This record gives sequence, C-alpha cells and structure tokens, in this order.
Amino acid sequence: MAFPPELRIKFKDLIAHRSGLYFRDHDLRNLESAIEQRIKVKKFDSFATYYSHLIVSDKKDDEFRELLNLLTINHTYFFRNKPHFITLREKVLPAIIERKRREHLRNSDQRLQLRIWSAGCSSGEEPYSIAMTIADLIDDLENWDINVLATDASQTVLAKAQKGIYQASSMRHVDDVRCQKYFTQKTNNKGKCEYEISSDIKKMVSFGFFNLMDEDYPMGFDIIFCRNVVIYFELKTTIEVMSKFYNSLVDDGCMFIGYSETLQFIKNKFQMATWKDAIYYFKNIDSQNIPLQGEQVGEEKKPVDIDKVLGEIARAEALAKMESQPIAGEAPKKLEDIIVAVTKHLHLKEYDQGLDLITQGKAIDEKSTDLFYLQAEILMNQGKSDEAKNSLEEALKLNSLFIPAHYLNGCICFEEDRFEDAQESLRKALFLDNDFLIAHFYLAQVFKQEDKADDAIRQYRNTLKLLSSKSSDTIIAYSGGFNAATLMSVCRDNLERLKFGIFTEKEE
Repeated sequence: MAFPPELRIKFKDLIAHRSGLYFRDHDLRNLESAIEQRIKVKKFDSFATYYSHLIVSDKKDDEFRELLNLLTINHTYFFRNKPHFITLREKVLPAIIERKRREHLRNSDQRLQLRIWSAGCSSGEEPYSIAMTIADLIDDLENWDINVLATDASQTVLAKAQKGIYQASSMRHVDDVRCQKYFTQKTNNKGKCEYEISSDIKKMVSFGFFNLMDEDYPMGFDIIFCRNVVIYFELKTTIEVMSKFYNSLVDDGCMFIGYSETLQFIKNKFQMATWKDAIYYFKNIDSQNIPLQGEQVGEEKKPVDIDKVLGEIARAEALAKMESQPIAGEAPKKLEDIIVAVTKHLHLKEYDQGLDLITQGKAIDEKSTDLFYLQAEILMNQGKSDEAKNSLEEALKLNSLFIPAHYLNGCICFEEDRFEDAQESLRKALFLDNDFLIAHFYLAQVFKQEDKADDAIRQYRNTLKLLSSKSSDTIIAYSGGFNAATLMSVCRDNLERLKFGIFTEKEE
C-alpha cells in the first residue's frame, strides 16, 4: 500500500500538533512503520481512512494514544546516565534535604516535603531509581511526605511501570546492595528471572498520563527529570515546554535533561552546573520570571519572544559556520544577515522562505559556498536528496576543498543507508581538516549504525578531544545549533551505551 506524500506530511503535522513529537521531513520511516502497524491491527483499507479515523472518530483519542505508544517506545534501565544519579545522590538531594530540615526547625507544624517530577518516565526505571536514591539518603522516611510524580504519554509503558516487574536487562547498574534491599527476585512462568520493585519504593511513586503539549502543568517541584524527551520536539515546542517546566519548579529547584538536549535557548531562565561529568540546571531566580508566549501577567513582565530567541541561535550558528570556513575578503554585511535569516528559517522549517532568501543572497555573491550549502541543507530536509546533492556539487565546483560540502554529502548518504559512501565523504572532510569535529561525530554515528562499536568509540573520543578545548556555550558549526557542552554529553552517552550494546533506532 503506497503512502501518499501529501498524507505523510498531514500525519506528521497532526502528531506534532497533538503531542509535540516531531519527525524530520527527510526521515519519516519510524512514523510510517507505526502507522502501517496500526492500520493492520485496525484493518483499515487505506492511509486516508486511518487519518480520517484519527480526526473525526469518537475513539480518536484512544487510537491516537495507541499510535503514540508505538512512536515513543524506548529502551531504558535503572540508574541510566550514572553521572546524573551520582550528582543527585552526592550534590543535589543532600542540599535540598538539609534546607528542608532547617526550614522544618523554624516551622515544625509544616511536614517535611519533597516533590520530584519524572516527565517522560517510560517503563518506570527512572522514577524508581530516583525513589531508591531518596531512600538511600533519608533514614527517617516516615517523617517525610515524598512524592515522585511519574508521567508519560504512553499508556502501555505506564501499565508496565505500575507493575514494577523488570527483566535482567534493566538491572545492569543496580548493585548487589540495592538489589537485595529494594527488589524481590523471582522466576516467571517462562523460567526467566525477574525483579520486582519493593512496596516501600513503589508507594513513593505515583504514575499518571500526561501530554507535554497540555497547557496546565503541575507545580511546586524541587527537581524535574525530563531526559531524552524533547529531542523529538521542534525547537519552538521545546522552548515552550521548558518555559513551563521553569514555572513548575520551586525557586530553589533544579532540572536534569538528556545528553542530547540543551537549555541554551532560554539560558536567562536556567543556570548550568556541572558535577562529576554530569550537567544539570538550576532555576535562575535572579532573572525575571518571564511568562509564556501570550500570557498576560504584570505590566512589567514580557512574554517569551520565541522569534528573538531563534534569531539569536541562528546568528550564533551562522557566524560559527562562516568563521569555520574563512572566505577571501570580508563578506558583505547584507550577505551575513541573509545567511543568519536562512539559518533561522531552517530552524522554523520555513523552507520556501529560506530558498527565496538564498536566491537574494546569490544576487549579491553568486559564488558563496555557504549559500549553496544552506540550499542543500534545506533540500535535504524537504526530502529532495538528489537536488541537495546537485547543490553540493555546485559548491564543490566553486571550491573543491569546501569541507562542509563533503560533510553534508556524507550525512545524505547516511540517511539513504549508503554507509560506505557516507564514510568516504566524511573521510574526505577529515582529510582536508582533521579538526572538523562534527565530521568525527557523524562518522561515529555511521559506525554505530553498522554495529562497528570499536570504530564508533574511537570517533566519539576524537570528538570529545576536540570539544574539550572549547567553552561550554560555544555553538558548534554545522551541528544544527548544538553547543559544546551538549554535544560533549551526547558523545558520553553514546560511549556509555556502546559498552552495553543496547542501541536501538528509537533511542538515537
């Protein structure tokens, strides 16, 4: 059954609008696979019929959740990202607990309280890991009102989480002491070993369905965990979600996000901190509590200007690209502004506007390799890989040593599952400049996809070595707006998981 291109985009937009989940225009394979599975289960005769069911059926909400279950399933395990939990145990929780006890001495009528939110909790390993860490540190739990709120947009994983029964694969970071203290080991009816979380830990965690696209967020949390969730969101959605999380935190609260995520776009609201290889964020109470877009609070407060935020990111990224590829003479100021504007349109998925500006830019400088590169990047995102490759060929005709053209060609080959061609193009980029770190990173991604763990590990380490010389907030050229701290965290996460051989396409 052929999937009409225009209907594919409609499905993508519907899912993005209702859940925030975003699929790149040039890579909709996961989305197509999930839709095809649901069509077979529900026995629909076409993609159009299924789409109509999601729009007008009385059971559209139930079916949307079933589809979302397939799109958000991921592999996880207890104490995933060990540096985060080391930081939670040794740095963050002790400070919060001490502060709570001091406040309790001043007001003994107020019960000791601790509230933590695990947003996007999946099958429950994260919130139970948080609860175990709390139990490790507080020896008078009976005097505390502790609530770890665990939410997810998948009913399937929530049902598994509430059972609290796990396979051995989830236990790789659980030491013997915790295993004996917090789990009951048993054998299931298939003869396989299982581990059930203890009732003392279970009662500390409350599970519930929550869609991060909802307007009303729960409030008053000391800590929020939202890891590897917003990586699937568009940038505008991510800014809105993180702004809501900001308002959900108490003034002294802090936040843990995934390796592949960053709060650089709302850095006035969060202050980054590090502890033993972990990056986490404090709510910046010194800044003005800026309300969300469209909110009317006090006259002295202004809404988040997402357009301005995107403009700042686009300028930093565009300038990083231009600085990484010096050109003969000084680029005209207007051309620089056009490149910044095109980069901004890329973030907003406003591809036609970006292409129009590129045409204007070529009227200023028809030999600007940066413009041909950006044109190729837009065409790639539109799924027009052949046209994108033509643009890269034009760039290489102008300058056969233009490293980013070789790099992006490698990315296109990777998306097309042409791994040998991807390696060849990325190696050309590195031959021309072995310090072009994003090519090391993408070459590692290629090796990882090919299950060449040793080669992938070597390239991630090469990337880390080059990143170590940069300040944490430096925008990395050709990375899609990542700063050095975020890309470094991505590499560390990949290295950790490669050791266990647990990669799946969904996790990347």
